[in-house]
Amino acid sequence: MLASPEHRLSPPDVQKIRAGMGASGKRVRQIERRCRAVGFKMTDVRRVLLHGIVEAGEGATAVEIWKVLRGMIAGHVPSQGSLQRNLNLLVEHGVLHRDVGSDRVWRYRVAPKDRPTLAVTFVDAGTGREIACHAPEVAELLRRIAARHGLAVREASITVAPSSVCAGEAR
Repeated sequence: MLASPEHRLSPPDVQKIRAGMGASGKRVRQIERRCRAVGFKMTDVRRVLLHGIVEAGEGATAVEIWKVLRGMIAGHVPSQGSLQRNLNLLVEHGVLHRDVGSDRVWRYRVAPKDRPTLAVTFVDAGTGREIACHAPEVAELLRRIAARHGLAVREASITVAPSSVCAGEAR
């Protein structure tokens, strides 16, 4: 069954933020520039979300951010599912950090501008020799996997073996 146009919700819009309720425009624009720099497409929902993140403050949960948005916007507020999907994407792109406390609740904060370099080391299984890995794509992959689980990678060691040993195990 097709939805009728009068039941369709319009997407949240920055213009619908109540007067005096929006976050610092300068801070939101800084974060928006960082989003674009890492290839994160900015939509109206995401712009509204950035206002909510900044207004809710460091260490806010997704529900707290949603409640702030509900108070800020005159009209339709993004659903909690939409909010969580976008928070996950912002974490994956390194714009936000997600911390997990002892209460097992995810808390979000804006990531520092400069990401620390990640030391990735290959360890030869046969000799124990350490080989520095200077492949940024490996570091980025590890960061994304850790972010999905609410973690941050500080350093990583990967045990490797010569390809001839691995080929022998496959037989």
